[in-house]
Amino acid sequence: MPDFQACHPIAGSEGFYEKGYRMNDLGLFPYPRGRLQKADLDLAAELQSLVDKEIVEKRLELKEDYERLLKPAFVRLMVEMGLQKMFWPEDLGGEGHNEPGVAFTVMAALEQIACADVGLAFLAAHSFALQAALAGNGNLKREACERFAPLFCADGAPVIVSFLLPVFTEEESGATWRGKGLQVTARAAPAGWKLHGKCVRPTCSGADADLFGAWCAVEGEGQQAFILVPGDARGLARGPEFRKTGLAASRNADIDLAGVELAAAHCVFREEQEYRRLLSWYYLGLAACGVGALLASYRILKEWGDNRVIKATGNIFKENPLTGALMGEIAKEIAVDRLLAYDLAEMLAEPDTYGDAGCEGVFTAALIVVHHVLSSADYAIHRIMELMASAGYAKEWQLERYWRDVKTVQCYLGAYELAKHDFARWFYGARTL
Repeated sequence: MPDFQACHPIAGSEGFYEKGYRMNDLGLFPYPRGRLQKADLDLAAELQSLVDKEIVEKRLELKEDYERLLKPAFVRLMVEMGLQKMFWPEDLGGEGHNEPGVAFTVMAALEQIACADVGLAFLAAHSFALQAALAGNGNLKREACERFAPLFCADGAPVIVSFLLPVFTEEESGATWRGKGLQVTARAAPAGWKLHGKCVRPTCSGADADLFGAWCAVEGEGQQAFILVPGDARGLARGPEFRKTGLAASRNADIDLAGVELAAAHCVFREEQEYRRLLSWYYLGLAACGVGALLASYRILKEWGDNRVIKATGNIFKENPLTGALMGEIAKEIAVDRLLAYDLAEMLAEPDTYGDAGCEGVFTAALIVVHHVLSSADYAIHRIMELMASAGYAKEWQLERYWRDVKTVQCYLGAYELAKHDFARWFYGARTL
């Protein structure tokens, strides 16, 4: 059995590569390894090897080059490794790996990918969430799978998935199900649906996504619908790619939907529970992105702490009481975040115990975990940057890239202040927020 805990190194300085430095001690950070099947461990080991070769070893030369580094790596991950057809039914060309326990597979895979590049894991998290929402065992939407599985299961280019989710003001918090905060409107048309939206902000890849999952307000009903919009649909226009600080793999841009007409089958669900189910899986993916960034940052800090000497004292950096204490606090944050993320995977993997991924309790737990993990990752990586002084924000050490990526994921997750209203609705029964 491959050793899932023997994880790959992440870039430091050039000397870091020259030494062939390879960390084998990430098993120090606990996670429920016994819950992962051999196939999960095998997949994680294969992904570790792939990202080592295709991303980590090329990072110093290619930096964040989309065409030469990130795009080829995404093809290898999603198409050649088969990640984009993992959930889909076997008779439709997929792997049929769609039982609830696949949550552990998703977690193990994404933390490996995020160790090398958070942006690639962020894109993969969108694909996994959509697959789970449409093809998850017990919630299989056969008609939707028959329409869209061939797109994902064909050998060729990867399918980039993006979501058009609600955008709230504070006054609109919690009003999703009444149609407020939704960026796209839909109305019934003779052939199915007609969609409109101006300057709509996708969660990722607005410039090149192949499929948009649009959460729409249905005109005249006060209800909502989740409609899948092909990237080449007539009436869909993409704005210019905008500059951002992180997630280089996501080439985002605002889009306009001007009377986009789609067949009725493109509406894949309309219930609140279905929307929460998709988000619970999405939040698991984003939490895994945060954990991967933390594990990568740990490796960088460990190499720094092992080899730097404090001037005038001769002490190794990690042996100084002050720096050692802060390094210990950072390790605590990583350990807790990894446990929390795998706890969320456990909840999604055991619907008979915790409830369906779309129930309000599991959704709230997912929202809590993802906000905590990303906030903690931001805090921990910031502390590492302080410990490393100018090297912390020097591009050749790569640490600043993880910090930028985590901050950007937080922006797309949405405001924590509004998420706290969701917590209050579940824990205290608040209904007017």
